[in-house]
Amino acid sequence: MEVTDSRLKTDVLRRMHADAAREDGLRRLVRRVAREVNGRAAVLDGGGSPVYAHPRLPADVLPAAAADIERIRTGRVRSATVRHGGSTVSAMSISDGPGGPVLLVMAGADDLAAASGVVADAARLLALRWAVDAARRDRARVDRADVAVREAVLHLLMLGERDAANRVAAALGPRLPATLRVFVAESAAAARERLATGIAELTAGTAWIVRCPVYPGHVIALVPEPAADRAGEALRELADGGGSRIGASGPVVLRNVRYGYEQAFHALAHARGGPARYAEFSPADDLATVLGPAAHAWAAAQLAPLRQHVPARPKEPTAAELEVTLDSWLSFHRRAAAQLKIHRNTLSSRLGRVARILGRDVHDLATQAALHLALRLSADATGEERAGRAELDALLGTPAAAEWSARQLAPLVEDGPRTLGTVRTWLAHNTRLDAAAAELGVSVPAVRKRLVRAETLLRRSLLHGPSVRYDLYFALRVRDGAPDPGPPGQ
Repeated sequence: MEVTDSRLKTDVLRRMHADAAREDGLRRLVRRVAREVNGRAAVLDGGGSPVYAHPRLPADVLPAAAADIERIRTGRVRSATVRHGGSTVSAMSISDGPGGPVLLVMAGADDLAAASGVVADAARLLALRWAVDAARRDRARVDRADVAVREAVLHLLMLGERDAANRVAAALGPRLPATLRVFVAESAAAARERLATGIAELTAGTAWIVRCPVYPGHVIALVPEPAADRAGEALRELADGGGSRIGASGPVVLRNVRYGYEQAFHALAHARGGPARYAEFSPADDLATVLGPAAHAWAAAQLAPLRQHVPARPKEPTAAELEVTLDSWLSFHRRAAAQLKIHRNTLSSRLGRVARILGRDVHDLATQAALHLALRLSADATGEERAGRAELDALLGTPAAAEWSARQLAPLVEDGPRTLGTVRTWLAHNTRLDAAAAELGVSVPAVRKRLVRAETLLRRSLLHGPSVRYDLYFALRVRDGAPDPGPPGQ
């Protein structure tokens, strides 16, 4: 008989060990204790509130045992027993010190006595399971804090706040590099954590890795030069292995991270649209690089009213905040609120203020393209521009600009008049799909399908920001020799 009892106890203990090892081990152990005592069981947190109970405790049990639970919680005793109605309520600490969790068991006196060994074993396993779960919660909090800080650093960099970003980054490491390349990797949203871990390993911990706050499937990596070349080869192999696509920027200085991101985003569209799963941005595709220092004075003049703006009241956004808002909106449009971490009404209010200061319609594509180009040029400006300035038409009338225009439009021209005509019409109607569809006499889905084809041909993002729409606007302007994209094509 004793052998049989011993085997039963061993079997129960084995089952409890298996319960404790499961992801929901605490719940399983509580249910196991309740079954073994033919009653109820619960684990209370450090404040005396039930974390999990099976079955649910009667409403009057905790008040009846409150004094004894408090004695256990404060470390004056390790366990206590109290009679409640026709049952016995046993409470015991399952932590090494005061303020920890408490196991509470409610059953008939005989059942509780018969299962005392099981309850004691369960208490030890519950203590271990609680410690494991607490460690996981602490690690999750640390991970969330890490993600939040890294996102904050990227946010500051995208706002142009280099010094503040460096101060925040110093708390985590690695240090932000002076010159770097930006990589944007895309995977299914559910696989993003694995992708981020893989990039961290491939870059040997030198990269500053951020989960993109705008696109849930994207991971952004800032990799210092010259290690970026080796990292690029490793990331190319990662992309070729399947499951992700990766775009890489050219080298940029830290204050121009937002433009490095834009380059990497376009390179990602290239990787998404072509057979290769990894692509790098070509500097030849950058109009600001083509126009060069000769256009810096023009850019400064475009932005001067905004940069010289002085708020009338302390609570109004500063000139710098308005410029950052404009820059983000030109790239992300409605997603800019998420990137800037502001409410969409705040975004709308700031854009209205920018429009009034500049005296321009910021919802007009020609205005957007000019301001986007001015912001891009200003990022490369030295502050020592010549007093005189060339007009934009003159800047766009150079052989270099003509060559750039031809390169941008070549994939659309080679595809035939329909795709180029659709893009032209879409641009002429301020990128409104419905207006373009009406002009072309086709459905909105048909226009969208043609624009998706244009994305594939261009191997750059068109419908989603950062978008190549501004480059196409200027490419058509150069091609037509006119200040606007011209009349819709076929």
